[in-house]
Amino acid sequence: MRPPIALMALVALTALSGCGSDTTAEDAPSGAPSVVVASIASVTGLPPMPDESTQTKYIEALKAIDPEIVGDQDETAIVNHGRDQCVSVRDWPKEQAKLIGLTAKRFKAPGHPDGFGNTKNKQILAAVRKYLCPSY
Repeated sequence: MRPPIALMALVALTALSGCGSDTTAEDAPSGAPSVVVASIASVTGLPPMPDESTQTKYIEALKAIDPEIVGDQDETAIVNHGRDQCVSVRDWPKEQAKLIGLTAKRFKAPGHPDGFGNTKNKQILAAVRKYLCPSY
């Protein structure tokens, strides 16, 4: 079985990481050139990590929908769930039912092993789009 193209590109970009600029991006590992981070993001479809203000607004929006969405999870993990959802938004922008289903799979809590229900999942998806990937 062949590995996905995105994985092969990620491996190639990682191997080349010492060949570019010395500038780093905020969400890059220390010392990783920003050109590599930008290239990885373009291959994977992940939007960049939000700035602190945007992250706070995103987390607060999720808490307003249902505090259990965030619970006691690390905020970075919650942001990464949303960034993963952005890839789906990019891939299926018009397939709302599919996106709602994927939201239910990504955003769970101990009391909500199957997600937060259709209404809240729509609200979660709207928050993801608004704060993490508004251009998708």
